[in-house]
Amino acid sequence: MIYKILDSQGRIVLPQELREIVDVQKGDILELSVHKNIIEIRKLDVVKLNDDSNESKRNTVIAVAKELDKASLLMLAKKLVEFAEKEEEFDDKNI
Repeated sequence: MIYKILDSQGRIVLPQELREIVDVQKGDILELSVHKNIIEIRKLDVVKLNDDSNESKRNTVIAVAKELDKASLLMLAKKLVEFAEKEEEFDDKNI
């Protein structure tokens, strides 16, 4: 059991060990709900519509990757490496 005290603005800090267990990181979307006087916090693997930020795109790829089988993950990893290498080549030519 972990106990936290609510601050004057109604906030608590989620302990690092809990954030690691559920893989909650800065920028993640959390859903809060109440059921029979119990506050439930759930991490959502969704992206806000019309959010074109790199962080949002990265979170989308991660959320999708969690649903893939091993072969699909390896294929995705290969494609990502290829994209990254092409980006490096582009950056090197424009220096």
